[in-house]
Amino acid sequence: MLIALVAALLLQQTPAQPTIVWSTPVEAPPAAPATPPPPIPDWARADPFGYERSECSPLIRKAEESQDACQARVRTALAANLGAALPDGLKPAGATTGECRQTAAGDRYALQCGTPARPDRPVAASPERTCETRPQAQPGGGVVWQETCRPADGSAPADEGLRVRIGRD
Repeated sequence: MLIALVAALLLQQTPAQPTIVWSTPVEAPPAAPATPPPPIPDWARADPFGYERSECSPLIRKAEESQDACQARVRTALAANLGAALPDGLKPAGATTGECRQTAAGDRYALQCGTPARPDRPVAASPERTCETRPQAQPGGGVVWQETCRPADGSAPADEGLRVRIGRD
């Protein structure tokens, strides 16, 4: 009986080698054919900014479509059709690369592309002046209005124009 018990235990154990099960491989579903990009007119290739303005004009777009949704739709269509020829200012949201950046923190439409402009040098403030307009008679019988300006603090007016001093300091 002991031998029968040992034989039963040995038969109930799993084999040391894995069992090979043959099955047909599961085929991957065929990939959906790539949908062609939405068509755009030929003039949109020449003027993508004008195409976006015309499509997203409040007079043209659907009433239920917001300005942002319209711009996203048009910019995606332009990106699919133009590829690398798409200007940086029209790249879909999140895809703006290159030299473009927003010019103002709260303005999501204003983009500055290219190298940033250098700030202009500060302009020296011109001194305050007092100006008077007076009529002046002409030798031929006409009247000319002439404006005369001088510094407001009463100092001598600066001579304007070219001055050549020869022999004097």
